[in-house]
Amino acid sequence: MRAIWLLVLAPFALAACNRVAPANNAVAANAASATNAAAAAPAAPNPKLAQIFTPDVIGSNVAFLETITGPAFRTDGPTLTYKVGACTVIVGQTAGKIDNIGIDGYGPACSFPIAQYFAGGYDHPVPQLPTFGDISRGFGGTYAADCLKLCGNAADPVVSLNYQGSHADNFNNLYAAISVTEDATLNAWQAWAGQLGAKYGDDVLEQGTTRMNGDSAQDFAAQAFANLRPTVIRVGSNLPGQN
Repeated sequence: MRAIWLLVLAPFALAACNRVAPANNAVAANAASATNAAAAAPAAPNPKLAQIFTPDVIGSNVAFLETITGPAFRTDGPTLTYKVGACTVIVGQTAGKIDNIGIDGYGPACSFPIAQYFAGGYDHPVPQLPTFGDISRGFGGTYAADCLKLCGNAADPVVSLNYQGSHADNFNNLYAAISVTEDATLNAWQAWAGQLGAKYGDDVLEQGTTRMNGDSAQDFAAQAFANLRPTVIRVGSNLPGQN
């Protein structure tokens, strides 16, 4: 008799198991989805950056800044480098006063509100995570390169976009740069260099744009680099190439 009852109950037990399985599958799917979403979400900016990158940091004392950042990680002449979490903060200073400040390795987790250092009312405000095209469209500026041919192996060539601020901008300038390492940057750099190669010899191209007297195919550079994002952004005065 017991065997008969077991045979009768077996289908009901299997049905119950089948009813529970979808729920378990749903829980597993939700957990996997949450894990994937967490992995895909960009890292939040270090909260210390909001304390460091304030509108009045330009002209303030390095000593005050270091109450937030701690001591400099490295000193290269007037340039101080700080490690703030995973971010690299760069400060240019003269006699202990901050001339300029920025980030090397600029991106979602290491960024600052660029627009706060410049006048409002621009037709195209520069976003916090800009492309070169965003900066050029919002502010304008001039493209420069430290080398365009026969650059050697000592360091990667660097392309920069430099904006000179007006009185309305409290004379703050902007320097946005990228090293020529990734394929997209290399392609843009080679295209610009090729355009300039029709006008200048190798000896001029080797020195980048320094000997081109403003005749450096700016429209072509703006088009070539428009969709690339700078990896270094600095604001203030006495910036690289702007002295």
